[in-house]
Amino acid sequence: MLRQTIQRSLVAPALLALAACAAPGATRPPGQGIEIKQVNGTYSLSVPASRLTMALPQSNWSRKDKASIGGATASPRYFYFEDSKEAGLQLSGWFEPEQRFKGVRAMWEQDSKSFKESGLPEPANVIFEKLGGWDTVMYDHTLGPLLSSHVRAHWVRAGTWIDLHISVTTAKSSAENRAKLRALLKDISISEKGSG
Repeated sequence: MLRQTIQRSLVAPALLALAACAAPGATRPPGQGIEIKQVNGTYSLSVPASRLTMALPQSNWSRKDKASIGGATASPRYFYFEDSKEAGLQLSGWFEPEQRFKGVRAMWEQDSKSFKESGLPEPANVIFEKLGGWDTVMYDHTLGPLLSSHVRAHWVRAGTWIDLHISVTTAKSSAENRAKLRALLKDISISEKGSG
């Protein structure tokens, strides 16, 4: 119980700081917000203006009300989930027009600057990978006896940019945490509306 309390107290500020810093734009016309439906054991996420739909396995994720602290969390396209079975495992992100995406390295530079401004620990073990259709950056934050591992994943196709952030905080190694993050990312599917 104590470990869960520590995990939640350390992960939430990091997640919220990242969401606040990486805001692509907060205001949108009515009807352009995120739509989340439960379909055949998955959460189906999209926005009306996008041709893409993202599906999350419902067995892993539980939708949470967003805590708006400004930045991306104020966007009507922002979403936030926690793992219903494993403490310290969170997923958030948003949908944006493709032209707002400046590239994974440019996004990482923006995130790194925001980490420093927010007083977060220096990211360690930073790697860039292509995982399926996702362009990703993985990194770790050491939080006392715990390790918080993150993947920031970008899917850009059909006029849409999906920006996804998954984090897990445990007493396990970076390799174990990252294996978990890769498996979770692999379970997320992206499809084009009307393509079956």
